[in-house]
Amino acid sequence: MSTIETLSAGNSLAGFVKIWKNDPCTGESTLLVDKQNMILKGGAKLIAQALGGKPEAKIWGMYIGYYTGEGDFQKKTIDIDYSVPFLGYAAPFGYLREPLTFSPNYLSSVGYEENENTVLFSTMITTATKAGGLASADFNETSQIYEVALISVPDTNVLARDVVFSRTNFNPIQYNSNYNFTITWGVRILVPEV
Repeated sequence: MSTIETLSAGNSLAGFVKIWKNDPCTGESTLLVDKQNMILKGGAKLIAQALGGKPEAKIWGMYIGYYTGEGDFQKKTIDIDYSVPFLGYAAPFGYLREPLTFSPNYLSSVGYEENENTVLFSTMITTATKAGGLASADFNETSQIYEVALISVPDTNVLARDVVFSRTNFNPIQYNSNYNFTITWGVRILVPEV
């Protein structure tokens, strides 16, 4: 075993997603999704590039996958190889390509006080405009949000260069333009006790 493998054994990178529905009139918030996500191979690439100082490796925003159609549907495959890319979606499937709404902020886990080992990224859906990317299904009141991905965008004009850091799906959420939907994505880095 190499020295690098020995030093890194037991290190952990984990992510989680929380989605809230917010009533802009009353301020009431309801938590709709709270689950772990999968870090993809693209995420490993982005971390390596970020550690090397490449500015294009920073997180830009999120993909928000939705279904606009009748009846039940089968969710898309999610794997670490990103074998089913958003770019290939066609009606009745679509996706939004949304930038971060807020600057990233940081939290500390137990045992990491003042070390800020968790970074939080947040995007808010406030209006139903049009789908980002090449999605052909319009985002509207019949849309059901069922997946999200955290992305880096080296060039906002070239979709094919987007890199997916992590991705997850969940039971569908019906879009309602009377509410704002806030998606917060946390990425936590843990190291083993020696």
